[in-house]
Amino acid sequence: MRLYHSPARPLTALIVLVTLTLSSRGSRLDANTSTMAIDAASIDISTMTTAQMEKLKSYAAVAWWGEFGDHLIIGGQSKDMDQLLNSSNLAIAGRWENIHEQDLKVVIAAHSFDLPKSVKTLTRSGRISLVMSETMKSRDINHDSSNYLVTNFRANTVYVRSGIHDATPRVWTKSQYSKAKKMMNQVDPVRWYLDVGTLSNWNRHISSVDNVSARDWIKDQLDQLRPTSSVLQKFTVAGRDAWNVVATFDAGPASDIYIVCGHYDSISERPSESAPGAEDNATGAAGVVELARVFAGTPRSSTLMFVTFSGEEQGLVGSKAFVRGLDSATRSRIKAVLNMDMIGYSKDDSEDVLLESSSRYKTLVDQYAAAARLVSGLKYYTSYNPYGSDHMPFIDNNIPAILTIDNDWGDYPSYHRSSDTIDKVSRDMGAAILRMNAAALAGMLSIAP
Repeated sequence: MRLYHSPARPLTALIVLVTLTLSSRGSRLDANTSTMAIDAASIDISTMTTAQMEKLKSYAAVAWWGEFGDHLIIGGQSKDMDQLLNSSNLAIAGRWENIHEQDLKVVIAAHSFDLPKSVKTLTRSGRISLVMSETMKSRDINHDSSNYLVTNFRANTVYVRSGIHDATPRVWTKSQYSKAKKMMNQVDPVRWYLDVGTLSNWNRHISSVDNVSARDWIKDQLDQLRPTSSVLQKFTVAGRDAWNVVATFDAGPASDIYIVCGHYDSISERPSESAPGAEDNATGAAGVVELARVFAGTPRSSTLMFVTFSGEEQGLVGSKAFVRGLDSATRSRIKAVLNMDMIGYSKDDSEDVLLESSSRYKTLVDQYAAAARLVSGLKYYTSYNPYGSDHMPFIDNNIPAILTIDNDWGDYPSYHRSSDTIDKVSRDMGAAILRMNAAALAGMLSIAP
């Protein structure tokens, strides 16, 4: 295989394709494509309209495709691909020779994103990478590892969709939109940022006494809001006692339940000395506290639970313990779970968020997509390939849940390092995601005007 790149070119008009053979070919490549010379290319679709993107997918020269956020991977017979790519005004981000769809794997990352250098990556969007199978060795990636989920590439599949191509229906009434805007404007980014700083001053690894200090601080902040109940849920992780902090604002035994959560524990390369975990996940834990402040005094007919988990870095231990502790009646009342994990990093000047859930809960994702569109400058992506954070124990138990995470987290250079400090956190990024989450929650709740 030979890898070569072409410089990206902006799309200035509707895709101009030579139609004399490409659009009149009549059918896709047949089952014998494995014996043909097949090429693949990555096309930047960030400036395309949805109609342009779908038209590109439909051309007979394209035997298979995969959508990964801002990039569309297409594959086809070499001579057809040459004609397509050379005769159209496409922004080509990468091009590869002799690649078949069965040569590809999809890797979904959880607690580590640094794939071994031996692995050849064709494209990546958020938590999902498309890689060459032949470059993956069993010693490099354990398919049963909690760090990665490795699956075969499924042709003609949307793995991650950019919000610019997301046909989200109008999910709220005019009144709901008004309430959503009102509540999102109550988010205080400065207060949240100071809380991130407070939490990141402690080593919150489960082996540290500072983890208990962080636990007590979170509980105190929530207790000041006068919840109906406030408890420390004890469990064991790696032979140690650990605790979830659970504050409930009860609206009655038959009321719907909405849960806002995120983990407060942290990890690093030397956790016995320093694990500040500012981005991962003081940002999410402080976000739980901030949304509790926004919603605690708001009249409503639904019950709100604000939960911060510990033991996440050891395999979602705290959230699993929380879900195990829910009785069947309580589970049936839960309408949505919002998990915030790493919401404060941006590698550039833009604010990008990933909305991740199971396809069973598309209507929940639609709520957050609608909310994202209310936040000026916020770009969102959707994925129905959930994995590796505290939304998973809920989804695995058929409880609607969504993860909101900054889409650049995989590029964060201080991920799981002692250098994950407050100075790396973007207040603007955190503010954008928190405002989106506040708007989504307000839109779903029955809030008095």
